[in-house]
Amino acid sequence: MKDFILKRLKNYKKNIKFDVFYPKEKNFGDYSTNIALVLAKKESRNPKEIALEIIDFLKNDKKFKNYFDMEIAGAGFINFFFKDKVFIKRLNDFRKNNFKIDKLDLFKDKKYLIEFPDQNPFKSFHIGHLRTAIIGESLSRVLEFCCASVIRTNYQGDVGLHIAKFFYGLQKKKKQNPDIEKKLKTIDQKMDFMADCYVIGANAYKENKKAKEEINQINKKIYQMHSDIKKEWLEKRKWSLDKFDQIYERLNTGFDKFYFESQMAQAALKICNKAYKKGILKKDDQCLIFDGEKYGLNKRVFVNKQGLPTYEGKELALAYKEFSDFGKIDKAIHVVGREQENFFKITFLVEKMLDEELFDDKQYHLSYGMVSVKDIKMSSRLGNVVLGETVMDKAKEEIIKIISLREQGMAVGIKNEIAEKLALAAVKYSFLKINSRKDMVFDLKESVKVEGQSGPYIMYSYVRALNILKKTSSKELKEVMEIKFLKQEKNLLKQLLKFNEIVKKAAQDYQISDICQYCYDLATAFSNFYDKVPVNSEKDAKLKNARILMVKLYAQIIKKNFYLLGIKTVDRM
Repeated sequence: MKDFILKRLKNYKKNIKFDVFYPKEKNFGDYSTNIALVLAKKESRNPKEIALEIIDFLKNDKKFKNYFDMEIAGAGFINFFFKDKVFIKRLNDFRKNNFKIDKLDLFKDKKYLIEFPDQNPFKSFHIGHLRTAIIGESLSRVLEFCCASVIRTNYQGDVGLHIAKFFYGLQKKKKQNPDIEKKLKTIDQKMDFMADCYVIGANAYKENKKAKEEINQINKKIYQMHSDIKKEWLEKRKWSLDKFDQIYERLNTGFDKFYFESQMAQAALKICNKAYKKGILKKDDQCLIFDGEKYGLNKRVFVNKQGLPTYEGKELALAYKEFSDFGKIDKAIHVVGREQENFFKITFLVEKMLDEELFDDKQYHLSYGMVSVKDIKMSSRLGNVVLGETVMDKAKEEIIKIISLREQGMAVGIKNEIAEKLALAAVKYSFLKINSRKDMVFDLKESVKVEGQSGPYIMYSYVRALNILKKTSSKELKEVMEIKFLKQEKNLLKQLLKFNEIVKKAAQDYQISDICQYCYDLATAFSNFYDKVPVNSEKDAKLKNARILMVKLYAQIIKKNFYLLGIKTVDRM
C-alpha cells in the first residue's frame, strides 16, 4: 500500500523527493507523508495550504478515496487511515488466489550470485561461519521471492598457512602413534583429531623458530601439490567437506558451486601479471603490490616474494570465474566479516580497473559484525572459539526441556524432530533479528523463550493459528461482505498488509532484520486477536467467515516469513 500512495502522490508532483512512512504513534495514521513540507520549502508557501490541495487532488481518485481517509497534522504532514474496504479486498483477493502468497516481481530477469559462508577446510565451522551461513541463505531466499535468479557459491581456503600448521601437527601425532587414525570411526572423531593437529601446529609456529621454518616448507609443498602430501591433503580435505555437508543439511542450505583457493593460483598469476603490465600493480621488494594510497586505501600484496599469489591475487581469479561460469551477473554479494572491508574495497577496485564493463558496480560486500555468546562455554583447545554445532546443540537441549514440561506424552521421535526445528528457529531468528552489520551477543536462554521476541514465540503463534484452522475447511470459506471490524482485527489486518513492503525493503537493503521485526509485530498482533476475538465460537456466520480468512491469511504469511528466514515450521508445540 505504500507504493500505492507513492504513485498517487507522484502523479500530483513529479521529480521531487519526499517520504511516505509508518508514523510512530498509531493515532497519527497508518501512513504519513511530508510531501507538503518539502513543497512548501521549495515554493515558499504555507505547507497546510499545499496539504489541502493534495488531499483535494487525491479525493478525485475514486480508488484512493475508497481506500483511505486523510487528515492534516502538525506543520503540514498528511496522515492516511485505512478504510475497511481495503481489509475486505485483501481477504477476498487472498481467497480468490486459492490462499496463496504471490512472489514480488521486484528483481525479475535479474541474476544474483551470493557467496557464503566461505569457511576453510582443515578448520572447524565456528559461530562466525554459522552467522554467515544463516544470513546468506536467508538473503538468497528473499531475493528469489522477489523473482531474482540466485546462484549460491561457497569459496573455501583449502591452501595456506593454516593447512601447513595442520600437517605439521599431523606429522607430530603420527610420529608418536603411527596407527592413531585407525581409531577414528566417525566424522566427528576425525574433525576433533584434525582440530588437535591444528592446535599443535599453530602453537609450534608461534613458539618455535625451527618449527616455523618447517611449516613454511610444508606450505610450499601444499601450493605445489607435492606428491608426498597431495594424497593425504585430498583425504583430509574430504573429511572437512563431509562434515560441512552435514552442517549445511542441518541448516537447510546448499550450493550451486563450490570454489577452492587451490584452483585459483595459476589463473591468479596470469591476471596479476596482466594487471602489472597495465600499470595497475607495481613491483615492490620482489612483490607485486597495489598502492591504494591515492585512492584513500592502503597497500596490498597480490604476489609475494616467493612468486605465489596471495589471497588478494586469488580473489581476482575467483571474480573472473564467478562472472564467467553463470553468464551475465547483475550483482555478486559476498557475505564476509567486517574485518575484510578494506580487502574488498581494494580487490573490487582492481577488478574494475582490469575490466570496467564486467565488474563496475557489480560487486558488493555484505559485511557482518562480530559474534560473541552468553552462557556457552568456548573451546580453549581451539583458541577460545565457539563451534556452530555447539550453538545448535545447546539450543536443542534447552528446547527439549521446555517441550518435556509441556507435553509429557509426546513420542521421542516426534519430540526430537520438533526440538530440532524449534532449536534452529531459535538460533536463526536470534542471528537474523540483529542488523547484520552490527556486532551481536547470542543469548541462549533468551533465544529459546516461548515469549518475547524469539523464534519459538512466533512459531507458537503459528501453531495457535493452525489449531483454529483444523476445525474448518477452505472450501467452506465465502466472499467477505461489508462487516464492522474490531480494533484487534484491524491491527492484525494492518500488519498483514505490510508484508510485501517489508520484504521489498529487505531485498533492496540486503538486510533481513526488518523481516524479523515484522514477524514479531505480526505475531503480537495475532496474539492480541487470539485472546480477544472469538473465531470458531462466533455465532454470526459472516463474522466467523471473515475471521477464519484472517487466521488463514496470517498462517500463510507467517509461514512464508519463516521460509524466507530459512526456518522450518512445526504444527504442534
